[in-house]
Amino acid sequence: MKKRRVVPSEAGDQTRERILGAAEELFARSGFDGVSMRDIGAAAEVPYALVTYHFKSKLGVYQALFRRRRDLLTNQRAEQLRALQLTGNRGADIRAIAAALVEPVMRIRDLPGGVDFSRLIAREICDPRQSERGIVTEFIDPVAYAALDVMRQVAPEVPYARICWAFYFATGALAINNANTGRLERLSAGEAQASDAEAVITELTAFIASAWTGMLTAETPQSRPATRKTKHRSLHRDSELPRESSRRRA
Repeated sequence: MKKRRVVPSEAGDQTRERILGAAEELFARSGFDGVSMRDIGAAAEVPYALVTYHFKSKLGVYQALFRRRRDLLTNQRAEQLRALQLTGNRGADIRAIAAALVEPVMRIRDLPGGVDFSRLIAREICDPRQSERGIVTEFIDPVAYAALDVMRQVAPEVPYARICWAFYFATGALAINNANTGRLERLSAGEAQASDAEAVITELTAFIASAWTGMLTAETPQSRPATRKTKHRSLHRDSELPRESSRRRA
């Protein structure tokens, strides 16, 4: 049996995938600013010129990583949220939204390279400079808006700002789990594992649903009567609180 000859287009596709596989691992470990085009070429074992030929720039490589998983990351998740059949039972509906937010992300981790890609998502969402790249706007925010829309249907009397806070905090919990830092394992002495997809789906869905149940009520902190202590809080004392400074990585 003759060995099938690899035509140039197939060879190019294979090279492209090898570059993306190497880049995904590097970006997940070191972030966008911690990786160079030469690093990617070296990890993929291809010449630097081939990396620039296929992707033009580091941002081009980075965008391609998200683009090749767009269907799972963006399209299917947003569609699942839009297709939810609300029952009118607020508790059950909130839990269904939370599950639709958590479960698809955890299933991505089961795919080849999925753990690295999940960590990459967490990095990008939490990066103060993410707006410069447009990744979150293009690939993550459509899911956010789909979730916010259905949350408003469940709790129409709740101010939209409060719904946004509730969603924002939930995605923070999801991101810290996907970062897979090993802290959960250390704190629990190994009894809890962030890599255990079924356990994460169960526990994180319960956590988010409980938090949302508390937040998605008509009563807001602004609507509660101010106490005397709140009214007379010293502005001078507040101004003396130490401020934490941050330094942008070069």
